Amino acid sequence: MSKPLLILGDCLEEMAKMEESSVDAIVTDPPYGLGFMGKKWDSLPPGPEVAEQMYRVLKPAHYLMAFGGTRTWHRLMVALEDAGFKIRDTLMWLYGSGFPKGKGNLKPAYEPIILCRKPGA
Repeated sequence: MSKPLLILGDCLEEMAKMEESSVDAIVTDPPYGLGFMGKKWDSLPPGPEVAEQMYRVLKPAHYLMAFGGTRTWHRLMVALEDAGFKIRDTLMWLYGSGFPKGKGNLKPAYEPIILCRKPGA
């Protein structure tokens, strides 16, 4: 049995080095696209380019879980679906703490988690 592997780096650069259909599962907490604290890397959630690479490296019939922002997770879900993933469900991480991510925004009390599967046997 192989040990879990954690890779630090730009996801597109690192996935480009991986063989097709070589990953057992993907659990990701990508930028939510909220412009949190004015950071440029958080201007948009991951789009088609990232979703297509995750689809490429994931083994057929295996699963991906992606955390999303309360106001932007739909964009991430569409990118995953357009890449070929089958959306299985949306889970919710509920919590009582947090702070509004901008003026006039509600205090978040949950984070959606997209559960999807790569088709295959």
